[in-house]
Amino acid sequence: MKAKAYAKLNLSLYITGARGGMHTLDSVMHSVDLGDVLTVEEADSVSVIMHGADCPEERNTAYRAAIAVRDRYGLSLRTEIEKRIPSGGGMGGSSADAAGVLYCAERLLAERGTPSDLSVIAAKIGSDVMYMMRGGCARVMGTGESIERLSPLDFTALVIDCGAVDTAECYRMFDKLGLPVSNDGEAAVRVIESGRASAFANDLYAPACRLNGRLSECGDIAAKCGLKAVMTGSGGCMFILNAPPESEECFTEHGFRCFSVHSVPNGVKIIG
Repeated sequence: MKAKAYAKLNLSLYITGARGGMHTLDSVMHSVDLGDVLTVEEADSVSVIMHGADCPEERNTAYRAAIAVRDRYGLSLRTEIEKRIPSGGGMGGSSADAAGVLYCAERLLAERGTPSDLSVIAAKIGSDVMYMMRGGCARVMGTGESIERLSPLDFTALVIDCGAVDTAECYRMFDKLGLPVSNDGEAAVRVIESGRASAFANDLYAPACRLNGRLSECGDIAAKCGLKAVMTGSGGCMFILNAPPESEECFTEHGFRCFSVHSVPNGVKIIG
């Protein structure tokens, strides 16, 4: 079975507090057509082979998802992943891989006639994994357990890769800087309702800039070109919604790698 696990952009991301050792969020996420390609098949033992990235098993969410499937349902999977989503870019690459494994496992279990609820595993693997299984446009709250479906949007975005940012370090930097949490329960939804890119916001931008100065450089370049660049996730990719075609030159001449993505209504798609 072959599947494409799509990346996401955070159109908004607000830190609302902390619970159980994790930060709580209020974020609007949207899937885009950049994705990792997974080949998943039943096997005698669990294995995950990654092409295009080097990720040790203890940090590999796809591997942890496959182990959880084996332990819960007795189904061992061999998975090969062609990495296309930038690692450490805030576009949900590792969560997409785990979601792809679980999505495929769900279908293989259905072929066996085995009832399954893989959302339980998804919630334990990572805060974005449950969302990434369905993708599209959604408001994701808490530690990822609360998902409110929203109508998918139609947009193109220019993505500027500023280099990786470690997610855990970014959250630690947020706490170190003593930044305030958001108490506005409707801020994330207003971003979508307004339809204005100028309303997009990410509470992790300042701490991510402390860890990767290329992010602030990218933001400054965008402003000089009359554009609004927004960071996705915990960095290090920025994006500009519906950017003019000529805007890419603003960044490539400063050594940034850019690519375009388009919105899609789902998170994982079976392609073979």
